[in-house]
Amino acid sequence: MDTKSRIMETAFKLFLKNGFADVSLNEIIRESDITTGGFYYHFDSKDTLLVEVIKKYIFNYFSSVIEQIKDFEGTPEEKFRTVILNIVGDDSTINETTQLVESAEKIDYRVLHLLLFEGVQKYDIIAEHYTAFYYDLLDFNKEVINEGIAQEVIRDDMDITELALLVQTVMVGTVIMWIGMPAMPMAERMEDNMHNLWNFIKKEDKKIS
Repeated sequence: MDTKSRIMETAFKLFLKNGFADVSLNEIIRESDITTGGFYYHFDSKDTLLVEVIKKYIFNYFSSVIEQIKDFEGTPEEKFRTVILNIVGDDSTINETTQLVESAEKIDYRVLHLLLFEGVQKYDIIAEHYTAFYYDLLDFNKEVINEGIAQEVIRDDMDITELALLVQTVMVGTVIMWIGMPAMPMAERMEDNMHNLWNFIKKEDKKIS
């Protein structure tokens, strides 16, 4: 592993463990086993390092979610359930982010989302990436809804964009609730939310008179 990659990996683990604000530059340098000059050869500040870490490990993770779901073969309902599982951090998700921490400890995806929110609040470039991800997710949700309408399993009496926004609001809201109320069982909450959502958007079977 080259020095820059080692610095980023070390910093990511420290940020996940302690949060961005509570990790000092000296700690990153010490844990990376480099000199101060070695750090500044690759990054001009801790802030620059944070941006690069979030872009590499978190946004690459989100991008992989979209790509994995696009290749997922299943019903529209299964696709919606799978995307929220992957956003939350399902154990079956395999990518660079999860592989990174497998050598150390199981990743806490709640902490990952908190770290992301910290970056979004402070850095415009991270906020821009975050916005782009959710527009990509909205496009995906619209594609699934169109697929479901064509299969006659999703209702066709609502505007597709409005319906996709509703789906996305439930997905994002589930993650936000999990972050704010970690004591509540995430799996149960997610299952209930997706069950209620599907009952609302599915097309009712025609009654035979």
